[in-house]
Amino acid sequence: MNDDDLNELIDAFTAECEEFLQSMETNLLAMESAGLKERQAAVKEMFRAAHSIKGAGSMLGFQNVSVAAHTLEDCFVILRDRTDLSALEPTTVSVLLQGVDALKKITIESVQHSDVTTPDQTENLEAIAQIFAQLQAKYGKSEPAPVPAVSQSAAPETLKQIFEHQVPALFNRLETELSQASEADLAKSVTALNQVYYQLSGLAGMLLLPEFGEIAAALRALIDSPDLTLQRLQSEGWAIAQNLQIARQQILEGRAIDLPEISPSPTPPDSPRLPDSPTPPDSPRLPDSPTPPEISLSPSPTPPEISPSPSPTVPPSSTLPVPNPQRPTIRVDLERLTELVNLVGELVINRTNLELQESELRGEVKRIRRNIVDLSQFGGQLREEYDRLSFAEWRGGNGNSGLGKLAAAETEFPTIANGKSSPAHAHFDILEMDRYTEFHSTAAEVIETAQAISHSATKLDTLAMKFERSTDQLRRITEQLRSRVMQLRVVSFSRAVDHLPRALREMCLTYDKEVNLLLVGRDTKIDESLLDALRDPLIHLVRNAFDHGIEMPEVRKASGKPASGQIEIEARHQGGQTIITVADDGRGIDPEMIRRKVVTKGLATEEQAQEFSIAELYDFLFWSGFSTTEGVSDLSGRGVGLDVVRTNLRTVRGSVKVDSRLGKGTSFIIKLPLLLSITDALMVRTDHNKIAVPLDAVEEILHIKASEVHIAGNQPMLWWREEFIRLVRMQDLLEYSVVGPDAPSPDPLTQDEIPVLVLASTEGMLAVAVERLIGQQEIVVKPLPPPLSKPRGVLGTTILGDGRVVNILDVDDLVGQPGVNSSIAAVSGKVQEIPPSSSQSPQILVVDDSYTIRQLLSLTLTRARYRVVQAKDGVDALEKLQNGLDCSLAIVDIEMPRMDGFELLRSIRSTERFAKIPVAMLTSRSGEKHRQMAMELGANQYFTKPYSEAQLLQAIPKLIHQSII
Repeated sequence: MNDDDLNELIDAFTAECEEFLQSMETNLLAMESAGLKERQAAVKEMFRAAHSIKGAGSMLGFQNVSVAAHTLEDCFVILRDRTDLSALEPTTVSVLLQGVDALKKITIESVQHSDVTTPDQTENLEAIAQIFAQLQAKYGKSEPAPVPAVSQSAAPETLKQIFEHQVPALFNRLETELSQASEADLAKSVTALNQVYYQLSGLAGMLLLPEFGEIAAALRALIDSPDLTLQRLQSEGWAIAQNLQIARQQILEGRAIDLPEISPSPTPPDSPRLPDSPTPPDSPRLPDSPTPPEISLSPSPTPPEISPSPSPTVPPSSTLPVPNPQRPTIRVDLERLTELVNLVGELVINRTNLELQESELRGEVKRIRRNIVDLSQFGGQLREEYDRLSFAEWRGGNGNSGLGKLAAAETEFPTIANGKSSPAHAHFDILEMDRYTEFHSTAAEVIETAQAISHSATKLDTLAMKFERSTDQLRRITEQLRSRVMQLRVVSFSRAVDHLPRALREMCLTYDKEVNLLLVGRDTKIDESLLDALRDPLIHLVRNAFDHGIEMPEVRKASGKPASGQIEIEARHQGGQTIITVADDGRGIDPEMIRRKVVTKGLATEEQAQEFSIAELYDFLFWSGFSTTEGVSDLSGRGVGLDVVRTNLRTVRGSVKVDSRLGKGTSFIIKLPLLLSITDALMVRTDHNKIAVPLDAVEEILHIKASEVHIAGNQPMLWWREEFIRLVRMQDLLEYSVVGPDAPSPDPLTQDEIPVLVLASTEGMLAVAVERLIGQQEIVVKPLPPPLSKPRGVLGTTILGDGRVVNILDVDDLVGQPGVNSSIAAVSGKVQEIPPSSSQSPQILVVDDSYTIRQLLSLTLTRARYRVVQAKDGVDALEKLQNGLDCSLAIVDIEMPRMDGFELLRSIRSTERFAKIPVAMLTSRSGEKHRQMAMELGANQYFTKPYSEAQLLQAIPKLIHQSII
């Protein structure tokens, strides 16, 4: 076994231990509220988990892990056999949870330090031993059952199989390393022999063969010698190899291991050799070299006692594991796996292109066949017409007059010679022998050509059918490939939340609150790379809900709520995103309290704070250093919790928003993009453009008449499933400038039948009228790459089979935006505001040393019909202002060469001519110190990068309005 194989085994052991430890923790927490049968089943499950960790740790040579797991296993034996589980005390659960934590720490340290006993490990081992002693003192001791001596009895069949088939390969490797060792590669040989020791030691521990383990311990003592030489390694190593061979033979014969004292020799002894084992070379012994000491095996220590169990005794053969061949595994870089996932997405796009081409091919084949039918009919009609004319002329003549007319026709269309001279057939009448002209031959060629084309069209039709079958097969293979590749990167959502019940339980015990945690969608698959970015935000949100949201039991009772609060975490997929909701039924968030805090901290004036919307006030909760709590406690008051949430989510292109009702509770909604989202979408047409609507967000598709639209004030409403829901046009929701034809967009509400989509989201229901429904299609969701910010209402884009790029709706954004309450112009008579012309639009000065940021901001502002002037630093901006630049707003970065943003702001405010120009700072510095400095110098607004395009565009009109006033 090489280093890579050993590392893979250790990685598998670490992952397996994490699952077993999490299982023990989950079962312990569940026992508090479970019934008797469930508790008994949980104890058995925890016993098996501890037993598995013990065996795996022993197999890999992690003796500290094995000992700790064995002691914890004994604790579960006490819980199983000598405890009344129907009256389980919370203190017992807490003590066992501490034991699980100690085992977890021992496991981590053993893997990191190669099972070298550290002070921390000793402390944790003593902690588990104390837990076992506490349980024994509380529930009583039992007489230890005699441990059977495996080596003194006949070897079980499984034991024989292991030593007959599995152990020889291990011995062969030991002898190979000894025979091939050299002075130059001595360190490499010691490393390989150390791996052999781990396997031998683990085998002895798993099979309860302490004498066999002593022989392996002698190997470890040899390779750990500080003065180890090549001669000593080979001399004592061959003696150990001989002892191992003798021990194997005795085990196979069913005898106890009894080794004579053997003096080490420089050459391998004449012991029974294993097949195919290499013969070590004869190395003559140096005369002056000291004789190595003899290897003596001390009696094995008594194994730890195990508490007796009333369960029936299991024969040894059933307890020993039967070796199973492991499937080979390989390691793959995450970057390569990501590339593979992206290639699968491109494969789906190209498959869609093939399907489109296949559909076009079938359409063309059908058109060709229709034309062939028309051509065949024309050729037949042409030939019939010639025959009819010829016969009519023959019958209409007298005597040879008919022949004369026919001869005249033949003069116009000469008769075709058929290999013999025409006069040879002159005595035949026209009815007795056909005569053919070029006209008749042309008609026949037309018919033959039509038949040949028809034959080719039949082949084309056959090829099109084969093409269709191949496309269907490609679709199935692509779907299977996508599913398999995605399974390589996704894990269950439970991996991100299974630690939360334990944390919540500790907080409940510490702060005397009663809170239940409900986990919904634990099996929802998420990208494994998102786990690290999710753990801290979820912990902070749960702590925030526990401290700020859930009231004390007496307060809840006084409010008519149950004494026990509830926090619910739900995960689901919708429209190419993972939606995670953390909701509580607590006191909710008071927006007026946030408004007062904003003014108190100097983040805005009282007049500005009164203009903030509810969403803008909630956004302050995520600012660094902002907290609604007056004092600082262990849980809150430092203003770092929600700031960490937003910062971590931004690293993975995620977002978070708040929805709260005072006295009812608060919900934090997290949106995360999927690594590769291939979903079904409904393609619709609106305002001359195609739009993709995720099908899982479409609750129902309706075709309604104009008379079914109701008006409530200025808001069109639709009666749907015994309730009224809002009705809006799709083009009223999407406020983006898209180049299209000059003709005005059709109003869907003026059609005889109005196509309506009923969209469902976490924000509620919304009816959307579109121009036309195109059909369902499988799409690949492609999020916008950084530094582009996510536009409001747009989830991403997709590429159609014909190469066109189509926007995908973010239904949650559309349903939740305030604009959906506005009425539809065509129904309510609302006058649409005409955007200002280029000469009327305000001019904005963008000051940033980054060319990319300047261009990105300019593009955003230009799309919003603003005029933009760029400056690369403060000096450049000041020169433009002094040269007469008239601007309504300046957006300024802080860190720039020559003159930074603070110096530019100070210069603007100190110059009477420029003092009234509003200045918004846009910087990557999100600290309170920078923000406070900007506000003291006279900044009107402070934005941090990466900025929200929607918030920026929403704030600009207010800032420009301040300059006008």
